[in-house]
Amino acid sequence: MSDPFAVLGLGRLSTAEEVHAAYRALAKACHPDLNRTDEEAAQKQMVRLNVAYAEALKEIERRGEHTVLPDAFAVAKRLYERGLAGSALRILDRAPQRDGEWFALQGAILLRLGEAEAAHESYRAAVRMEPGNTAYRAGALEAAVRLRRQQTAFGRVARWARRMVRPAGPLRAK
Repeated sequence: MSDPFAVLGLGRLSTAEEVHAAYRALAKACHPDLNRTDEEAAQKQMVRLNVAYAEALKEIERRGEHTVLPDAFAVAKRLYERGLAGSALRILDRAPQRDGEWFALQGAILLRLGEAEAAHESYRAAVRMEPGNTAYRAGALEAAVRLRRQQTAFGRVARWARRMVRPAGPLRAK
């Protein structure tokens, strides 16, 4: 199907609620039980609507991962302050502007998640953008120290043990 939104009579930037409302209205209008005169055509139209509805919702869901949120930085900062580092990182990725402050917050979140190498890279990006900011430099130094600790034998064992106790991803749900 070329454009599921066009089948539903909507624009490409429609929301899930708009897609749902349009689908329900069109489904009521062309449902085979209500159109006894030409049931076969109504059935084909219903199949077409169902496919368009499913594809439109999939596209909205895909688009939702990359949707820019104007206040994403502030939301991510609040989530980080509340100790919800994973959620903060996901929301921060949707912020429209990536400046030194953004990279510094990303570095802080990654440090909290135990990802010292990625945190160090984030802080380094923040320092490159604002070389005079001592807070960013301090964060980069802390990330570098943690990275060195993780590279020792004891650090590798400790990191492995943390991951075994608190696995990430799908294993956590079990």
